[in-house]
Amino acid sequence: MTSISLKLPSNIVYVAGLVNDVVTVFHQDNLNTDRWRANVDAAEDNLYHIVLEMYDEAGNVGYYDEIIEYILPVFLFDRVQADVERVYELRKIGWQNMTQEQREEWMSGLKGCLNTSDLKRIENTIYVIAQLLRVEIKTNKDNLPEIPDNLYFQTLLDNVTKLRAQKYLHKDTPQVPQIPLNTYQKINDIEHILHDIYKVYNANNSRFPYCGMETYAGEGEGLL
Repeated sequence: MTSISLKLPSNIVYVAGLVNDVVTVFHQDNLNTDRWRANVDAAEDNLYHIVLEMYDEAGNVGYYDEIIEYILPVFLFDRVQADVERVYELRKIGWQNMTQEQREEWMSGLKGCLNTSDLKRIENTIYVIAQLLRVEIKTNKDNLPEIPDNLYFQTLLDNVTKLRAQKYLHKDTPQVPQIPLNTYQKINDIEHILHDIYKVYNANNSRFPYCGMETYAGEGEGLL
């Protein structure tokens, strides 16, 4: 199942219709009353065609018809030293001398590297959480630099700091790391913080995540 959320006009009192041709009733969020939420079957292609009728207090009917693309946030914060050492092992072997299996491993997005796909995933997660918490951030989800520098990473950390300050945390939620982000532990901490904020917010409020509209994929690696 996937939980989706829509922001609708404030005068709406009832919302129902079809999500990927399945009859679905949306329920108003108790805390954010401009958001309506529903659990739906997960789509293999991450596409959701939503066709709804929206009723206001006077009985007037409005219509919503959109196709959204949504990938549930994924958090990776279990990197260990062995993951980094594996990167160096493969680099020492060299691409020309790698077996097919080793090449596939290298291209799959090694956990011991900070991949472009990692940064895109983190940026998207920051954006999704900021929308949930209604926190203003400087997002780089659509303009990830080809070669991230300290200015980029400081902006990322500033965004994480703003989100962490909203106090949706566990007792063991890490502190925001400092520049330079040159160890796997620091990257783990960033994703651990985002994981805790996202999970605690949903547990405390409605148990439904915000439904975004972005899909991210990428390649490229940098050593931690």
